[in-house]
Amino acid sequence: MKKMISIADAELPIMKVLWEKGELTSPEILANLEGNKSTLKTLLKRLVEKGVVRASEINTRTYRYAPAVSQEDYIQRERRNFLQKVFDGSKQKMLLNFVKEENITKADIEELLQMIEEERI
Repeated sequence: MKKMISIADAELPIMKVLWEKGELTSPEILANLEGNKSTLKTLLKRLVEKGVVRASEINTRTYRYAPAVSQEDYIQRERRNFLQKVFDGSKQKMLLNFVKEENITKADIEELLQMIEEERI
């Protein structure tokens, strides 16, 4: 079984930048985000301690950061946790709730069914 992936809401923007851009230094990450340098360093340190981000030293004061967890693995884990926590693991309840609450049209459903069929091939 895969190790539990734990990424706090405050850490997620950093992960999204790393997933999109790959390996970056902290100034490069900061250039892609709003916030201050001190907070960024704290969040990066936490992500490294959790094992979600890898840090490799370039020189004495500079590190290059890279995701140690893929975005796909994270999304899959979060989806499963959400499904279990909110809908007791029922995909049917989740989909029915989404269709009812988001005013999904018959055309939307037909398009979704087409997309599902294409994915199965």
